[in-house]
Amino acid sequence: MATINKKAAIEELWRRGNLSFKLDKCQKELYKLFYDSPADEIQTWLLARRSGKTYCLCILALEQCIRQKNSIVKFVSPTKLQVNNNVRPLFKQILQDCPDDIKPEFRGKDYIYYFPNGSEIQLAGTDSRHAEKLRGGDSHIWFVDEAGTCSDLENVVKSILQPTTLITKGKGILASTPPRESEHDFLKFIEEAETNGTLTKKTIYDNPRITEEDIKREIRKAGGAHTDFFRREFLCEIIKDSTTSVIPEFTSELEAKIVKEWPKPPFFDSYEAMDLGFKDLTVIIFGYFDFRADKVIIEDEFVTTGNEMQLPALMEAIKKKEYNLWYNVLTNEVKKPYLRVSDINYIVTNEISRASRGEIHFVPANKDDKDAALNTMRVMLANEKIIIHPRCTTLLRHLRNVKWKSATVKTIFARSPDNGHYDAVDALCYFIRHVAYSKNPYPANYGMNMKDLYIARPDRFNRNNAQIDAYRKIFGIRKKDNG
Repeated sequence: MATINKKAAIEELWRRGNLSFKLDKCQKELYKLFYDSPADEIQTWLLARRSGKTYCLCILALEQCIRQKNSIVKFVSPTKLQVNNNVRPLFKQILQDCPDDIKPEFRGKDYIYYFPNGSEIQLAGTDSRHAEKLRGGDSHIWFVDEAGTCSDLENVVKSILQPTTLITKGKGILASTPPRESEHDFLKFIEEAETNGTLTKKTIYDNPRITEEDIKREIRKAGGAHTDFFRREFLCEIIKDSTTSVIPEFTSELEAKIVKEWPKPPFFDSYEAMDLGFKDLTVIIFGYFDFRADKVIIEDEFVTTGNEMQLPALMEAIKKKEYNLWYNVLTNEVKKPYLRVSDINYIVTNEISRASRGEIHFVPANKDDKDAALNTMRVMLANEKIIIHPRCTTLLRHLRNVKWKSATVKTIFARSPDNGHYDAVDALCYFIRHVAYSKNPYPANYGMNMKDLYIARPDRFNRNNAQIDAYRKIFGIRKKDNG
């Protein structure tokens, strides 16, 4: 009886187009993420090997076709061979308990699963331009499986797949581990998703079907947990190419160490650095120098596009940031920055100064010898001399992804997906270049107990007379007259 009831329950779930019972915990999180996302959204799934991503995509494709008649799902893999060896066997496995009257028929001539209700799952590889057959018509969902090894990916997505959801407002998913090639198109989609907040990342440690022993075995097979292979395939890290990466030192390990909140010292000099953009981004970063810790602390950022930048709004944003960061409740005042610097645009900076009646004044940043400034920043980052608050999302994203325009042209940054040229990196360069590192913000005698220095009879206390005399000499304190 229990077996009959289970079979009946599975059949009913198939008819409802609800196949989530076939997914593990990690896959169910991806499943929910897909259904909770807004219409017309493209998601990027950065998933470790053996995470079951293809299986999950197959489930979503089948559900769409069963739930809504005449649905079209376009399913792309790197090659036609992978469609046959990887995708079709998974569909066959999933469909084993599907009721016959709703089960699709696969026609090898077309590479399409045809459903009795008029729905279709259209399969294609990106090799030899096979994906061209998916061009045209409508689709309700499209998937690109193993996007990191698909050829001509940008053209396949933007010219073939995306236009098919223009009317249906359908969704798309690119799922893969990171690509091995540093110039692969999938890296662009990863960075775009990171910018748009649509990037999902699952490592080997998120996989409920893999045990600790399995992980240890994979680490041994990879030659260690810090090898490029293990980090890329199982931790989903983007391995930077030294020929194009501007800041190869900014690894995930370094990011974990320097991205954190920092206790603000009692005395400090604050700074602001702005990289002005008109077509590009305008980025302002706010921070201070912790003299005792010998660290630059980046507390916050303000980012706007050139088209949206209006001086009144810009000045208001600066004042608001300064108030939130540097308002002193004891003095009821906002601590003014020691220095504000900006890349040279006298018209804008002078207008800001005039409009604010001198309250907000930026001086031109020193921009000579950019290579030296960039190298200094790289060294400071590597030595953990720069601490960045987690809310500085644009700065972190730019540091993570900034690339040269090409391997041979290392004077210009490449264009970033947020319509800039990784402008926050330039702003950080200006910032650290203009910090007065030798300036001590602490007042004289700070932290010294004057009673200990102004002693009539040091011999009464267990003190070293020579040490006390040294303190007196340093701070100009005379011995008290005992007579």
